[in-house]
Amino acid sequence: MKEICGVILLSVLGFAVLLSQGEVAYAAGGAAPVASGQDPVQHCLDLVQVNLARKIAPAVPVTSHPVQIPAKDLPIHCLSGNLTEIKSALKNQIANCERKSAAERAQTVQFGCRRVRNEDYCLNANAQMLKIASLPNMDYATFVNRAALEFDWYKTNGRQGNDGKFETGTTRFTGYYSPTAVDASADPSDVYAYPLYAAPEGLTYFENPKPELGQGCGVDEVTKLPIHWCIDNKDGTFSALPSREQMSHGALDGKIRKIAYFRSLYDVSSSMLEGAGSVNLRKKDGSIESVVLNVAGTNGRRNNMIGDVLKCENKQIKGSLADYYAHHPDEAYRDTVHYNPSTVFYKPGVSYEGVDHIPVTANASIATDPTSIPTGTVTLLNVPAASACKTVSSMAVAQDIGGRIKGPHIDVYTGAGPSAGTKANSFNNLGFVFMAVPKGTGSPVSDCVSKTPN
Repeated sequence: MKEICGVILLSVLGFAVLLSQGEVAYAAGGAAPVASGQDPVQHCLDLVQVNLARKIAPAVPVTSHPVQIPAKDLPIHCLSGNLTEIKSALKNQIANCERKSAAERAQTVQFGCRRVRNEDYCLNANAQMLKIASLPNMDYATFVNRAALEFDWYKTNGRQGNDGKFETGTTRFTGYYSPTAVDASADPSDVYAYPLYAAPEGLTYFENPKPELGQGCGVDEVTKLPIHWCIDNKDGTFSALPSREQMSHGALDGKIRKIAYFRSLYDVSSSMLEGAGSVNLRKKDGSIESVVLNVAGTNGRRNNMIGDVLKCENKQIKGSLADYYAHHPDEAYRDTVHYNPSTVFYKPGVSYEGVDHIPVTANASIATDPTSIPTGTVTLLNVPAASACKTVSSMAVAQDIGGRIKGPHIDVYTGAGPSAGTKANSFNNLGFVFMAVPKGTGSPVSDCVSKTPN
């Protein structure tokens, strides 16, 4: 690299890329050979992705069965929850459901052996729940017990097999949170050199792309799965987006805006992992603005987690990953950029959001696979507890989704900040999920037998 007249000139793959002063053009010298056949780490990561694709795609919808006597069969004796939090989640979901079109409200999802309209499980269920929660002198335990009696409940059948870690019939629980007050800059410099990107113009998401019919922008070369995120070329065609490494070398320069710059690649990767977060954005005039950033989309590439990269490298790092990568920038590049083609695009917001711009609430919002637990469903979660109760239950609303949240998997939103991060990281266990719909709603499905898994 040579610094010429206040800009950095980098020759990459036969073309020149001009970068603003202070912005890093990632050195390719620390990268391993690109071809999977020549690079054992890349080959290992490809196997991880193929394995993951077999497990989660196409996602097998999780079936459910009715709870015959809710007051007796729902686990509502040991509760852990907050009435203010669940009311917030219900209000946010109602606002989202009210924005849906008549066609969207008429769409149905199968609960047990009944087809229930979106308007019922999303809008009406949340509205009725909120009405109960808002009654005078209401407390959390009374609210849950009233809900047990006044709704039809369905228990998800969970996992259809035992993989050695999670038993048949159970659901896996993990947690996620929003990092807060991350140090960032509105402009690049030698200290703040690593950008977060806004969504490029024409970014488009396909719910169920069918490449064979010309929908979407092809399939992933490793997993062979359809690519959901594409660029609309405005001429009836769509293009796949470049990898994170290609973007770092300027593949979208002039077509994409950089909205914040971080001190380290690890900070960028941590933000992409959690999705929504807030930054303390330093301005040229010395002022600092707190800005909430929410996910605006991705480049649709497979996401190699840092933990998977380290395993494939057969590397163990003692202490903080942030500290380690701060002292080993070449390894930070290799582990978080070269070996991870995925990147996330952002947009400023006023609150932390889940899918479809739904604000998420700590301890009362969850991310689900919508083919199993549709967005907007009110749920009762039952998980192990280190107490005399052995398990505790809480109410939550499905308000988010995630690339790796497939099938019987719940990701609990724990809030914002370091303590929420500690709580999120403590989740990795099995439990049970119950879904609420208004009494008597839905039409019967013919030739259906709703039963618990073997």
